[in-house]
Amino acid sequence: MNANKKKIDKLNFEYAKNDEKIARLMERQREIEKQRTELENLDIVGMVRELGLSFEELSELINGEKAAAKLKDEVSAAYETAVEEYAADDLAEGGVWNG
Repeated sequence: MNANKKKIDKLNFEYAKNDEKIARLMERQREIEKQRTELENLDIVGMVRELGLSFEELSELINGEKAAAKLKDEVSAAYETAVEEYAADDLAEGGVWNG
């Protein structure tokens, strides 16, 4: 049983060592992520300033793009629905759908 205790102690030591290393690496990972985000934000601010946009103009631009994308999705969905309904009606009346 003594041989197993030594192995367990050795594994416990290695586990603790790895646990400490993982904690250090995770802390470094969080720091790297923070630095990367800060640099990306600086780039974004720089681009906005180059364009001479105010906060309100930037907000309008972003919201306008979102609204346009949403409208596009809605129109596409409505078109698909209309095509499906037309095809179903045409086929129900004995027509031939060649979509």
